[in-house]
Amino acid sequence: MIDDLRSVDYLLMVLERDPYGIVFKAMSNLMNPRDCAGILPFTHCVRSAGTEDFGIGLIGALEGLVEIDHCALVNVKPRHAEMAAFASRRRGVGARLTEAYIGGCYREDPLVREFSVSGDASCTPAMRSLMPAYTFNEAYFERFFVEPGLVDKLSIVVPDVEHTSYLSLYRSKEMGCFTDQDKARIWAFTELLASLVSIHTRLCATPRVPREVSVKWHTALSERERCVAKLLGSGETAKTVGAMLELSPASVVTYKQRALAKLGIATQRELVALTALLG
Repeated sequence: MIDDLRSVDYLLMVLERDPYGIVFKAMSNLMNPRDCAGILPFTHCVRSAGTEDFGIGLIGALEGLVEIDHCALVNVKPRHAEMAAFASRRRGVGARLTEAYIGGCYREDPLVREFSVSGDASCTPAMRSLMPAYTFNEAYFERFFVEPGLVDKLSIVVPDVEHTSYLSLYRSKEMGCFTDQDKARIWAFTELLASLVSIHTRLCATPRVPREVSVKWHTALSERERCVAKLLGSGETAKTVGAMLELSPASVVTYKQRALAKLGIATQRELVALTALLG
């Protein structure tokens, strides 16, 4: 069980000074697990922030605090909702529920009705337990709790400028409702969890090169193909590139076509976008 709150304060300080986790990711690779066991589970969340593995890292870290059936991170905007992360101990059930939730049912969630988009990113994160504090629409409660065998939901609510994030932890009938001790443990980590949620959401919104394309760029292309593609993607003409590399314009076009085929892209516009992301 994680109980070293000084470690939490330290991790929060690092996240505040390094909001994209760049330094922390490098630092955590050098950490001695015996020296920082209190925060080690959360280092995996930082490493996976902005990726599909964030939910897995999150549920793994939360296991050190409380027992949960599944967790979901949903960002609610004025007109729609998006699933930002998900992980479950039971295959299928939680994922189907979350898809239905973001499909429109989130509007029936009393928690969402309580927290609207604030327009102020400085608002303090909050924690809410739905049982037994809230009154549910009967059909909503039947679909999202009774049928899948869930009995409680504990949520960390993180207001932001353009959306409100809801990190929700669910308990099954077998697990029972969250106890006061469970809630106290999660509450002690609220600021840390809110920081991780914000970092993950921000990184997800940042344009990036798909991993498979990045691998192809660095391994599948020859040095000449990569050079030609980068220059053409930066706005140079085939004639100029040919003069720079001592190639005929026809050869430049040939190298470009080979590069595009290997990268799996088809247009000059895609090449320009890729070059911009690669820097």
